[in-house]
Amino acid sequence: MRKNFRSIGLILVFVTSLIYLSCHTDETFKEGETAARELAFNGEICNGKKILRFNTLAELQQAHMQLFQLYEAGNQEEQILIDYEDSHNFYSLRKKEQDMDNGVIPNDPTFDETNFTLDPVFETLLNQDGMIIIGERLYIWDTGCLIQSIPFSCSNYGKLLDFYNAAKTNSIDVMHNIFISNQMKNTNTCDDTNYDFETISENRGKVESGKFKTKNKNGCGYEVVVNSTLKSCTEEWNTFEISFESIEPLNSGNPLNFYYVSSAFGDLEGLEFSNAFTGSYASIPITNEDETYGYIIPFTGTFYMRIPAGDVNTFSISLLSSIKLLQGNSCQSSDSVTIDNNCPFSITATKGNVSSSQASWTFSIPQTNGCPIGQGKVTWDFGDGTIVTGGPSIIHVYSMPCKMQYLTVTAIIGGVTCGMTDKVLSKGNIPYGNPCMRQNYKFPTKKAQWSGRTAKFSAKIKTNNSGKVKIVNGLKCRILGTKIIKSTGSIYNPSANNGSCQQVNIASVMGIKSTNGKKRNKQKERFVSLYHINAEDPYKVIFSHSNGHNYILTADDLYCSQ
Repeated sequence: MRKNFRSIGLILVFVTSLIYLSCHTDETFKEGETAARELAFNGEICNGKKILRFNTLAELQQAHMQLFQLYEAGNQEEQILIDYEDSHNFYSLRKKEQDMDNGVIPNDPTFDETNFTLDPVFETLLNQDGMIIIGERLYIWDTGCLIQSIPFSCSNYGKLLDFYNAAKTNSIDVMHNIFISNQMKNTNTCDDTNYDFETISENRGKVESGKFKTKNKNGCGYEVVVNSTLKSCTEEWNTFEISFESIEPLNSGNPLNFYYVSSAFGDLEGLEFSNAFTGSYASIPITNEDETYGYIIPFTGTFYMRIPAGDVNTFSISLLSSIKLLQGNSCQSSDSVTIDNNCPFSITATKGNVSSSQASWTFSIPQTNGCPIGQGKVTWDFGDGTIVTGGPSIIHVYSMPCKMQYLTVTAIIGGVTCGMTDKVLSKGNIPYGNPCMRQNYKFPTKKAQWSGRTAKFSAKIKTNNSGKVKIVNGLKCRILGTKIIKSTGSIYNPSANNGSCQQVNIASVMGIKSTNGKKRNKQKERFVSLYHINAEDPYKVIFSHSNGHNYILTADDLYCSQ
């Protein structure tokens, strides 16, 4: 009887195996990739690397909250996170950092887990490369404002790693090619509170309300203004130069730019593009579309667009420009310009000197042979209360308020232009604010040897879309004793009318935080006041240990934008 049962069992195993193989196509096992789920692991495996998978963002929020509650109930002991990894048979970003610290794997001096997240719970949910799957997309995280994603497959895992490695060396052309060739997207987490998992968990699953923004007001010191300049006006074509001006931190590197074109009527037939005014013009493939901005244009710098002269359509050119991707301080700025081919004139803005006290801009209305503008004076309204009458080009100097805000410049052209008397042109999104103030900034993470172990020091100020400011300081050092964090210096709060910055002693709002044992010391405070860090006078964070060690973390890579 036992032999019969054993035979029946073997037959069932064999039949089950056949059913499994018949239900899984060769696609599952293609290219030698291991993309199957292990029984004890709820996720995907690519080339031996495991990635947790969540069907929806809400599911990830719930998983984070459950682990967060365990972590808090366990007095923030690291063992809670270790138990989660063990129970899920998962090698996390947190585990990778710990293994380096313990000498289990070789130390990588370029590896910094704080560039992915400062949240220890989310650090446990990200895999060793800072990746996670949400729905059908694979994401790589960034402590700054921009996370990157790609349709999930194991081959795309490698492409996302290639993008990450190119970002570390600021290889813009490589990044641009990978992005547009593989349906990549970026998500601005500073614009969307649904991605603030730690705050959601603190609020017991409630997502703070906030008005969704369009990637151009992140308070990280980077601003772009797109210009459309009419260069040629013939019976056959109107030709425009598309370029941009920027205000950016000194150490930001080259930006990653994506231009998009859309039409008010959805018709882009007849448009032609070139990277040189006298170069060869051609249409662009109408394939790579962003649901918000339109079809991507395959240029990263200045380019030229020509429109059939008889086309009375209106077109929009948008620029999404990013700096410091996947380095912990990622930041994106965007702007767009509207081209009315029936009246092809527009205001261009050229940046002059920019400082903490003032900024100069030159505003012009370019014209060309065949398309004259009215011969009367131009009445300029610079958006700051200043209205003057002058010619088609004028310089205006703005006195800087505290935080960055955005103005609209208007020009009324005297005489007849495009068959209209006193034609009105306007240009919005002119940045207007102190370029030394930051709402989002991560200090460079530093390391030191304390009693034979590596101590890590991190700090960040971040403003989310709900208008809340979060200041986070972290000391990670697996040494028994008391760990202490305190801040010194000033933060700055805009006055009620944003006319000035009010200096605040950070110690008056950030108390001293201490912990005991081996666990990390994480200090976190949230404020309704819109505190900024000032590049000309940044605060410092002091870390100490009861065995006599001390370290002062400074904002040594924070510069005013120019």
